[in-house]
Amino acid sequence: MHRIIIIILLSLVAMTGKAQVKSGLDLCLRDEATGEWLIGLFDDYAIYDRDYWEYAEARKGRLVLTKDGQRMEVRLKKNAVTIDGRKYKTSVLASKALPDYPTKDEAAWPGGIHAVEDSLTLRVCVRTRKEDVELGVFINRLIDEKSVREFAKPDGRGRLEVKMPVSGPTLLMMRNEFEHQLEHSYFWKLAVENGDTLLLYIDDVNDRSYVMGGKYARFNNELLGGDFHPRFVQGGELTIDSTITEQRRYMAECQTRLDSLNAARPNLSRRFRSYYKDDIRNQFAYPMLLKCIWPSAGESQRDVLGKAEAELNPMQWTKSEVPLMCRDEFIFNAGYYIMAQVDAKIPKLKDPSDFIYQLHQDGKVQLTEEEVRKVRNFQNLLGKKSGDDVLNKAFQSDIIPILGKPLITQYWEWDRSEKSTPIMMDVINSLDMDEASREILKAQYLMKAIDGKSHVASPRVMELAHREVRHPILIRAIDDANQRIADFLAENQRRKAETAPVAGSIASLRVSEEELKDIADGKALFDRIVAPFRGYVVYVDVWGTWCGPCRAEMENVPDLKKQLEGKPVVYLYFCNKSPEEAWRTFISQKHLDTDNAIHYNLPDAQESAIERYLEVYGFPTYRLVDTAGRLVPGGAPRPSNISGAVSAVEQLLNP
Repeated sequence: MHRIIIIILLSLVAMTGKAQVKSGLDLCLRDEATGEWLIGLFDDYAIYDRDYWEYAEARKGRLVLTKDGQRMEVRLKKNAVTIDGRKYKTSVLASKALPDYPTKDEAAWPGGIHAVEDSLTLRVCVRTRKEDVELGVFINRLIDEKSVREFAKPDGRGRLEVKMPVSGPTLLMMRNEFEHQLEHSYFWKLAVENGDTLLLYIDDVNDRSYVMGGKYARFNNELLGGDFHPRFVQGGELTIDSTITEQRRYMAECQTRLDSLNAARPNLSRRFRSYYKDDIRNQFAYPMLLKCIWPSAGESQRDVLGKAEAELNPMQWTKSEVPLMCRDEFIFNAGYYIMAQVDAKIPKLKDPSDFIYQLHQDGKVQLTEEEVRKVRNFQNLLGKKSGDDVLNKAFQSDIIPILGKPLITQYWEWDRSEKSTPIMMDVINSLDMDEASREILKAQYLMKAIDGKSHVASPRVMELAHREVRHPILIRAIDDANQRIADFLAENQRRKAETAPVAGSIASLRVSEEELKDIADGKALFDRIVAPFRGYVVYVDVWGTWCGPCRAEMENVPDLKKQLEGKPVVYLYFCNKSPEEAWRTFISQKHLDTDNAIHYNLPDAQESAIERYLEVYGFPTYRLVDTAGRLVPGGAPRPSNISGAVSAVEQLLNP
């Protein structure tokens, strides 16, 4: 009996020796000399120099921290701390964000393009009452606007770490994901760079956040300090004149806030001031530039573009010292402007029937006698100025199938890109911006001309790319993207045989185009398409292969489907004005051809009718259909808003 008691006592002593040392503290200390967050001392671990430390000893006023065999002494006194023999004047952080910095910082943003891609290390410490939290981290790639995404849950002590590839200064986005929400914080933006290591502390209990370390620590802490500008006007059905009036009112309010901010916080860094001004200009420009792509009824695109330029050019809206990948929303704005300029300047494309017949005469493609007859018949109808109904019917039945043949599609797309891409490069070259930003922008748009196509880029477009883009990392990315298309097409040829949908599967319920061909009304057409899916929630996506934001959103679809896996959900896609082969290739490339996905690339008249019924004012557009087959009023959350989309679907499944 005594022996058993002795063994138990020895075991308890051994366990006590291995027990984790606690500090009993909950302190974030700020270095008063620099204004930065210096050290975090919490009950079961400490944070210092962007890393986690354990307690080897914890006594009143004295701590010994340990990490990877290192030991470091910390002595605490009122308004001071000594770390490894170095004394700091400190104050306790209890505010929502870091207080103003004690000195000015006039350091500018860096320019140029980094020669290599390197890794960013982001460490996060989350203090929350919630038991299950998940964070998503997103970085838009330098080259192609695609997001690099990581999803992570904090460990049992609230800590997580992610590493992500970065090229140059970039804005990182972080938000809660799925149903695992924090109480207060939801969305953060942080500037990061190659080789950076930074630590973000999120105190969800007291609703406060601080950043420790990294090249842009001061900017990031100032950015976490609050949202200083009002929301911009939503354009909707406003005319360009009404939009400009609303935006001038918005700009006046922003300027008042900016003046107050500068007066109240004179030590805000140059980087923050330049970012804030740039952000306001982008918010100001957005509704006007959106109008340039989708003018209101009765407005011409050329007039809208002229009025927008007259409003925006005097403020030099394209010029900023903020690096391109940190210019929040600017790339979208620039995209609207570039698209509108190209639309206004591009020469009229040949009639497809003339183009097809010319290819045949030049010996580039070989048409059958029947195809030649159909092309000549359509040309005769055009010459006779036949009515729209006759022309549309002939075009849909005779020309589109020929135009959709892979080789003809390639030549058609090559002709379009060889006309539009030089104009696009000229428009970008005309923008008042730094050389690095201009070259990145050109590379991104050249990548868009390649990505999602059913063929490689034309030799003339690739020659233009090598002439316009010189930086090795950018031109290599363009070449690699083109090679990926070539490899993909070669692989497709090797496994050409298509398998029919499995009987009884969701895909097998798809209504064929043949069954739909005589339906012209948008509501009737939509109702017929969704009729087989009673009992399912239908997530509708209206998109186009030409649409950058559409393609970017589809990067999030696999994660959305994973969250809704096993639930009765159908993903219904309507593609706008996209070549047949490009449409099919994109679906395959992006793995969107799952059994619960239904795809349509309807004739223009039917697609327009569907879009009018669904109230599509821009691309992409998302809608939901409930289990009874009824269209839910209003839009649906985007795939990138996974938690919102999942919640909206589950509400319909469990009303």
